[in-house]
Amino acid sequence: MKVSVKDAGTCRKTMSIEIPADTLTAERTETLKAYAKAVNIPGFRKGKAPAHVVAKKFANEIAKDLEERMVPKFYHDALQETELKVVGVIDVSDVKIEEDKPLAFVVTVDVEPEFKLPKYSDIPIKEEKEDVTGEQVQEQIDSIRNQHANYEEVEGKAVEQGDMAQLTYTATTGGKALEEVAPEAKGLGKGEGYWVSADEHAFIPGMGEAIVGLNIGDKKEVEVEFPESFMVKELAGIKAAYSIEVTGVRVRTLPEIDETFLARLQVESEESLRSQIREQMEQTAEHKNLNAKHEQIIKYLVKKTKLDVPESIVQQQSRNAMYDIAQQRMMMGMTQEQIGEQQKDIFKEAQERALENVKLRYIGLGIATELELDASEIEIDEEIASMAIRQQKDARSLHKEMEENDTLDSVGEQIRFNKALDYMLENAKIK
Repeated sequence: MKVSVKDAGTCRKTMSIEIPADTLTAERTETLKAYAKAVNIPGFRKGKAPAHVVAKKFANEIAKDLEERMVPKFYHDALQETELKVVGVIDVSDVKIEEDKPLAFVVTVDVEPEFKLPKYSDIPIKEEKEDVTGEQVQEQIDSIRNQHANYEEVEGKAVEQGDMAQLTYTATTGGKALEEVAPEAKGLGKGEGYWVSADEHAFIPGMGEAIVGLNIGDKKEVEVEFPESFMVKELAGIKAAYSIEVTGVRVRTLPEIDETFLARLQVESEESLRSQIREQMEQTAEHKNLNAKHEQIIKYLVKKTKLDVPESIVQQQSRNAMYDIAQQRMMMGMTQEQIGEQQKDIFKEAQERALENVKLRYIGLGIATELELDASEIEIDEEIASMAIRQQKDARSLHKEMEENDTLDSVGEQIRFNKALDYMLENAKIK
């Protein structure tokens, strides 16, 4: 077997492979015997047709059979000989299967990058630890009280920030009823007895701020502009004039921190509540601080490493990143149409994110290899069990699923990467 390797671009190689004619002839002979035994040819008993007759009638099928069996076999043999670290096969071309001639074909592959690791000890890191203050604990308690607030109807009191007002309203745009211009705006074009919160969460944009200071019986003209990201896409960007009348006022009352309130939160005392909140906030602050340190290490590694990565891997990661970005924006309230309009920006962001992630993966795993950091079977099983809990799946089923879609190795890689990250953090120069 002859193998020659040439550069074909960044992290890309072409392997020209040639197999001796006698090897191909031997394989062809065995294949022809198998066909002769199995096929039916008119005028001959099954298995008794002359070889040259079978060879002529099934020439295309035999050639295809040889290609499907021999190309993968000798490609893998060539990999062993060249010791290329292939991450993906891009193309198989120029396959030549001719009688009494060598088998020749070309395989284009992407390979792992070769690069110099950066210095990964004494990485300068700025400490960003935040202490939890009593004011922050009190703000959290106030937030919990707000979540359990009650609303009571009152008379003779103007609407204040955080209260609710009952409205009767009609809306027009361009001199026409809003619901006539946009039938999809049912409930937003006119309404009677609707309660609106006097804050930024009002279902009609800007209405919450407009009703502050009004009393029962007050009437007002309010200009509203629906944002481009509004949930009813037919109203996006439209300006409307609302005629409103306040027909009721509800005042928000916060619960006292008494036995009833504490029992609802399943805590024994106010002191215990404050202690739990402080502990949770300290854990959050510690996690935030750790993430900030990790981010500094990641930025350092990417900045200090000159590295080109395989295009096929970046493309694959870009597709995954595009899906993740689209899902995040849909969770934020964007419609599929709005996401489609931002497709170019999303694709650019996905490419940048994918490129950095692929670079970081090779750098981190390179450091893990140099430090001889491994992932044991127990560690892998424990991680898969944790993943199964988060995904609400059976651990054994998830393990099998990952084996089938060839993602099991990624678990061990992530464990090794995290160990390398822990090592760099432990040996960092904290400022």
